[in-house]
Amino acid sequence: MRAAVYQGPGDVKIAEVADPRIEDSRDLIVKTRTASMCGSDLYLYHGEVEQMVAPGRTTLGHEICAEVVETGEDVTRFSPGDRVTFPYSVSCGLCFLCRAGQTAHCETSGKAIYGYGTAFGDLGGSQAEYVRVPLADNHLEHVPDSIDDEAALLLSCNLPAAIIAVEAAEIRPTDTVAVIGCGPTGLLALQLARRRTHAPVLAFDRVAYRLARAEQLGATPVNVDRDPVPEKVAEVTAGRGVDKVVEFAGRGPAFGLAVSIARPGGVISGGGVYLENEYPVSLFDMYFKNLQLRLNGFANAKTAQWQAMRVLEHGVIDPAAVITHRVTLEEFPDAAAAFAARADGFLKLVITP
Repeated sequence: MRAAVYQGPGDVKIAEVADPRIEDSRDLIVKTRTASMCGSDLYLYHGEVEQMVAPGRTTLGHEICAEVVETGEDVTRFSPGDRVTFPYSVSCGLCFLCRAGQTAHCETSGKAIYGYGTAFGDLGGSQAEYVRVPLADNHLEHVPDSIDDEAALLLSCNLPAAIIAVEAAEIRPTDTVAVIGCGPTGLLALQLARRRTHAPVLAFDRVAYRLARAEQLGATPVNVDRDPVPEKVAEVTAGRGVDKVVEFAGRGPAFGLAVSIARPGGVISGGGVYLENEYPVSLFDMYFKNLQLRLNGFANAKTAQWQAMRVLEHGVIDPAAVITHRVTLEEFPDAAAAFAARADGFLKLVITP
């Protein structure tokens, strides 16, 4: 089959690789209908976590809408022809941590993640024609007919992560909210936050087209490189700071920004991918402001997939607000480079093998 294979930093090629096969009676094989590239994939793409990937072998991607083509003998909930999606991490649904809601830490799968290299199960990724799905019965989800193949991509990671982060923030109807990082997940979270509060929602980023999209979605845009951030925040919060901050950038400066703009007693919900060992944040500042920090970036996506489906079915968010580009698998390497470079207008791409 054809698949997008990591070759080295900034280098992905479409290559012929072996078709996946049933390795366990609980496995099944799916044929990819649509796939995508998540912002968290950029850590692998840029070579920031080289110890996790095997150049020339690791197939990337963890977002998918697919069709079942083969099932193991112990699979009972799925049959060939079913349209399905999976959360980015594999979970059994039965172990202690799965039952505790920590599906991303499944003891049976060993925290396996699709397309995330040797450190997380060495599973094939979704940017391929076919994918093996372990522990299928309690892990995979049917996609309702009311959700199309493109919107279904959001069910694997982006939308569950946004839901989890927004719920962790406990946004009330009069809370001012800041969303830091306006990539696809941040923009989904922004739409959800707008549904929860009648107070201003501020959107922070340094990329102009992302801020323009955030403004279209009803937020007050703040360019962290150009705008006077303290003045902008003071203007909409009566000088007190933001009630709830939802942070998706995952980088040190963005986290420092979250601490600085939160009001005393505020909540920071951290939905970003935090791979840096040190962050320029003072614990004293957090202590002195009585801030609550709730990290959820290694999201238990499986626990929120059911809600994500309802969000899509009821039109709570608009998938078209984040899906901007469509490519074939052969076109993906160039599209990946454009996505990584934040090419103008590029938010989320759909790959059709």
